[in-house]
Formats: sequence, C-alpha cells, structure tokens
Amino acid sequence: MSEDKGKRDSWDCVSLEHEWERRNWTHWLHCDEQELRRAVECVGSDPDNVRRFLRQAR
Repeated sequence: MSEDKGKRDSWDCVSLEHEWERRNWTHWLHCDEQELRRAVECVGSDPDNVRRFLRQAR
C-alpha cells in the first residue's frame, strides 16, 4: 500500500519521447525506430502488446 501510484516504472510503457528511450526500446525489442513507432501507433504503449505486434509482423 505504500507504493506511489502516480510514479511510473520505465518498463510500464514504451515511450518515444526521448532519443535514449527510443534507442533502449529498439535495442530491447530488436527492431528499428520505424518499426517501433508503427507498433506503438497500432497497439499502444504497452510493452507486451508492442512485443506481440512486432513478433507477428515478422
């Protein structure tokens, strides 16, 4: 109960806001930035959904 509900973990969503975040996500998901942007546009920023989308796209 002592968790801060307003605080987000960096793993909670795929963020494209900063270059370093895009670089990390493309590295972790083994995709390029264009693929990452398309995945987030199609399925949102949930990492599991983005990972599934990228897997199906290949």
